[in-house]
Amino acid sequence: MKIMIVDDSSFIILFCRQALEKSGFNVVGEAYDGVEAVEKAQELNPDVVIMDIALPKKNGFEATESILELNPNTKILAISALDEDWIREKALKAGCFDFLAKPFEATQLINQMENLVGDSEGLKYG
Repeated sequence: MKIMIVDDSSFIILFCRQALEKSGFNVVGEAYDGVEAVEKAQELNPDVVIMDIALPKKNGFEATESILELNPNTKILAISALDEDWIREKALKAGCFDFLAKPFEATQLINQMENLVGDSEGLKYG
């Protein structure tokens, strides 16, 4: 399974990358804004995208919709410090697989990824 991380915070990207790689997941790329996220998704064709909602240039909702137009099989996990019901609902409506509120623990992220793997035929570690 190929994973891409999208966040405007290099700290969050590093945190997610380290947690995922320590657990055996394959992180293939990262992006710092919504436009870059769509470009990198087209180039890398990740199975999973961890997508921040509040992004410069193109927000996470718009980037999610654009990525899913390119590849409808991509699973997108929305992350955001804006833990509001309407944000969750809008993320799911945009096509996100699930939502994880910041701040989160590494174990929460890994649990979400393992749930995603369990729910998706053909997605495997590595």
